Amino acid sequence: MRTWITDTARDLLDHPPPGGSVTLDEIAACAGITTHHLRAYYSSVEAIAADIPARTRQMGRC
Repeated sequence: MRTWITDTARDLLDHPPPGGSVTLDEIAACAGITTHHLRAYYSSVEAIAADIPARTRQMGRC
């Protein structure tokens, strides 16, 4: 699940939506999980971003 989340976040952070920064809600929605489920793994976008370099890139999710 962490890989799914980090891959989704990487895609969103590489191509941010117009009008602002990426939120946990957006990452969860694009990953196809609830924000509550996402928070079981990560407490912030920064925490996800910090974990991205440690993970192997797979196919994008969003």
